[in-house]
Amino acid sequence: MTSPPTSGDDMAPGHRGFVRKRTTWLFLVFSMLYVAVAGRLVYLQVLQHDYFASRAAAIRFREIAISASRGSICDRYGRPLAVNIETASVFANRREMSDPSRTAIRVAALLDKEPSIIEEKLSGGRNFVWLGRQIDARIGDEVWKNRTRLPGIGIQRDTKRVYPAGSLAAQVVGFTNIDNGGAEGIESVSNSLLSGIDGKYRAELDSHRRVIPETRHVIREPEDGKDVYLTIDTTIQHIAEQALAKMAGTYSPSSACAVVLDPATGEILALANYPTYDPNNVRKTRPPLWRNRAVADLYEPGSTLKMVTASAALNEGISPRSILAHCTGCEKMKGGRIRCTLHRPYLDGHGGVDMFRMIEQSCNIAAAHVALRLGSKKLYKYEKAFGLLDRPDTGFGCEAVGYIESPDKWRPIRLANIGFGQGLAVTPLQMASVYATIANGGVRVEPKIVREVRNSDGSIYKAFTPGKKTRVISEEAARMAVKLLKSCVDSGTGKAARIDGRTVAGKTGSAQIAKTNGRGYEPGAYIASFMGFAPASSPRLAIAVVVNRPKGSHWGATVAGPVFQEIGEKALWYLKVPSDAPSNHEIKQKREEDLKRMAQLPLSNFLTF
Repeated sequence: MTSPPTSGDDMAPGHRGFVRKRTTWLFLVFSMLYVAVAGRLVYLQVLQHDYFASRAAAIRFREIAISASRGSICDRYGRPLAVNIETASVFANRREMSDPSRTAIRVAALLDKEPSIIEEKLSGGRNFVWLGRQIDARIGDEVWKNRTRLPGIGIQRDTKRVYPAGSLAAQVVGFTNIDNGGAEGIESVSNSLLSGIDGKYRAELDSHRRVIPETRHVIREPEDGKDVYLTIDTTIQHIAEQALAKMAGTYSPSSACAVVLDPATGEILALANYPTYDPNNVRKTRPPLWRNRAVADLYEPGSTLKMVTASAALNEGISPRSILAHCTGCEKMKGGRIRCTLHRPYLDGHGGVDMFRMIEQSCNIAAAHVALRLGSKKLYKYEKAFGLLDRPDTGFGCEAVGYIESPDKWRPIRLANIGFGQGLAVTPLQMASVYATIANGGVRVEPKIVREVRNSDGSIYKAFTPGKKTRVISEEAARMAVKLLKSCVDSGTGKAARIDGRTVAGKTGSAQIAKTNGRGYEPGAYIASFMGFAPASSPRLAIAVVVNRPKGSHWGATVAGPVFQEIGEKALWYLKVPSDAPSNHEIKQKREEDLKRMAQLPLSNFLTF
């Protein structure tokens, strides 16, 4: 039997309580949700305001660098060696592309490239990719004109480094990398001066993340790089490079270099390397060609170092006319033998040798005796004073340090060898400085390659100051050293370096090349060199020529002497240096006049009874 149904009035109190309870809980839940939302809004809009404002600004605005123009590199007279030209770089943003394949075909046509090359770049994993760097600015203009047909493709205005003189002084000037940063030579050493400081502007972006031109606002103007003026004279540099190339056509050396200095100021007027390269096409050249061998490579100087030994002896009071040794071509000394290279008329030895004959005929035995007479510590002191054992501060940044063992370790045979140029390693520039020191009256002026630095407006940022000056030998010793070197050219092994109408002072050198393991010398491998200055009466140029592994001849007189002669003759003519000696034509003319006068004299003047 079922119970009767309960009336609505009987259920109302319980139901109302349940509804009230449920409503209360819902109210509490919604209230907590509203509080949480309000709290979140407070957190986002108040506490995190700066963070989200900055993120919004980052999305809406962009700060873009304004590239500073790289400074130029010029020779001493402002003739350009490295300048900038306008270029464009084309890039792709893959997120904005709707049809990469079609875009690749259109871009390839503008860039004159195969579509497959562009497609390969676009198929990579990166959203941003360069399609062409530092291309012709006119191609960039075409890409910009067609931007509506090339979604996702943009251009960036840029500059490219070019070298108007081509390969001239390439190892000195160097080159830049793809980002216009210095990679070699002065471009690298002076990169901080040349680069300048980039500027910056702020701009608003549209929905496609493109800059709205009207919203650009410059935050900081760019500061263009400074211009670096070298001590190089491009005319003398060209003369030196042409002389080396001419020699190389005959003797095919593995490398060669020539250095031309102003003895009074230490300025490097020319520094030529063979072989050279074109910095405009650096990617097509081998890295070894980038090396500035005149300052970075060490070699044993051989007989050209005898002038350091002779200068030290003169400064120590040893008479240039005293007999130093009796040369028979070979002499046994404690620890080994010293040999001389003999030429006619000295096939049996140089005989009694004074300092003049030692330099004229390049006598190793005499130089060895002078070194033994001076002693290791004293000879070491002069080699250091001449700048052979310290790192030069010339401004190249890659200068090698001359090497020699401590004099405490020199055995007698070692000391003897060093006296005529074996057993130590120096650079061609250091040897050029030795002869410039003698030419400058015994005062060494540290060589320099940078003449001055100018701001982009042409004002002087840093003026040239001559290198550090150090007296190495006395004026009297230097004057006698000049006479020794002059006699070498007039009457000795240096005849090939004579310059018509000029007095010349110089010394030949033919040195063996040491093995890389430091034990002995490579058979048949030589370095031919000639060092000197002109005019000898009032030196204007000091010139050093070093030829590595010439073929056909290894004598300094044969290989390097004519290079010195050609550089000296043309450079002195170019500098309008007055002649200080009668020319060959004048000598011949005077001889003919004397003969004519003699022919007109009566016969009785020539008869004797």
